Amino acid sequence: MLVAILIVACVFDEEAAAGADSSAEVDREPLLGAYVHLGRLFSGLKTSAEREEAIAMALDRMRSSGLNTVMPYVTLTNGKAAYPSGIISEHEYGDWDPLAVILQAARARDLKVYPVFCVLACGHDEPAGILRTHPEWALRRPDGAPMGHICPANPDARDWVTSVICELVAEYEVDGVLLDYLRYYNRPTLLDAASEVAFEQYRAEHPGAAVDELNQQFRERELTELARQISAGVRGIRPGIRIAIYSWGPHVARNHRVAQAWPEWSRAGYVDIVNISGYCYPDNYGDAYLDVFRKRIGDAVALNEQQDGRAAITFCLGVSTSHGRIESASWVEDYLARAADARASGVAFFTWSTLQPFLDEVDEVGYVSQFAERVGRR
Repeated sequence: MLVAILIVACVFDEEAAAGADSSAEVDREPLLGAYVHLGRLFSGLKTSAEREEAIAMALDRMRSSGLNTVMPYVTLTNGKAAYPSGIISEHEYGDWDPLAVILQAARARDLKVYPVFCVLACGHDEPAGILRTHPEWALRRPDGAPMGHICPANPDARDWVTSVICELVAEYEVDGVLLDYLRYYNRPTLLDAASEVAFEQYRAEHPGAAVDELNQQFRERELTELARQISAGVRGIRPGIRIAIYSWGPHVARNHRVAQAWPEWSRAGYVDIVNISGYCYPDNYGDAYLDVFRKRIGDAVALNEQQDGRAAITFCLGVSTSHGRIESASWVEDYLARAADARASGVAFFTWSTLQPFLDEVDEVGYVSQFAERVGRR
């Protein structure tokens, strides 16, 4: 019932989707944030008081380090919610509400809060969370078996995904949201059965066109519809809220398997921030890794401008990821300096916990403040 109420409440009109409220457009403070895995923030702590103290200490350090935005994961790739959602039934922390604690602590420290949603990831090799109830919403492997990934081409699935984000925006006074995994799975997949029927109708409307080309166009169109729907929904509830997405970069913007046509979303005003992956290391790009990184950010900025994009282009500094990891605090300066040269508008560290071994030196030398000053001068 709550899902239906929220879907009705989210008025999906183009004016709202395009961020008609001017406050979303005039807030140009650089994003200086950190992703937070809550479980690592208070690992081993059992009582609410201990956890709240750990949150307060972390936010104190974020503020003193020059960051301005806390980015806690609120829905997880295992299909659970990290807050007491009324729509997602499985709660990582039971009835305890770490998001409410973070919001209160952030307000006292003049920090913004951007909850992070793992939008379409819902399980790993197998469906989890809502996909156990609605396996018909899942993307499928080439053999037809459902995956742990929601298909964005399914209208019912889109409504449910939108309702989750709308619920949080209605219940919590957040400054923005960051949408992670707002993409298709990066492997050969089949659409869900209902979306396959819709695709066949789409094919019939385009006789003679190549099937692969039509499939790509259809997927991009349907994911763009989800981006539009989310934008309209959350802005209908909280005008002026900022919407960010995580993207691998300019190369996925067209004719890529993940079908994330983010320049179109930027131009339409569906998103305000595009946070580009900065996961470039010697491990995956050799000695030229910083050149690859700078080009990726610069190309994203240029593509956004060429497409008349309205979003700010920021980047995600991956301290430790599956692609590689930084080896010293000086690497932070390397990335920040090149991102500033490429005209990035902000940074989000992935993650706060993995940044800790380097943070004393980062703070002492002032890498974040130097980057903020360069970005702020533009």
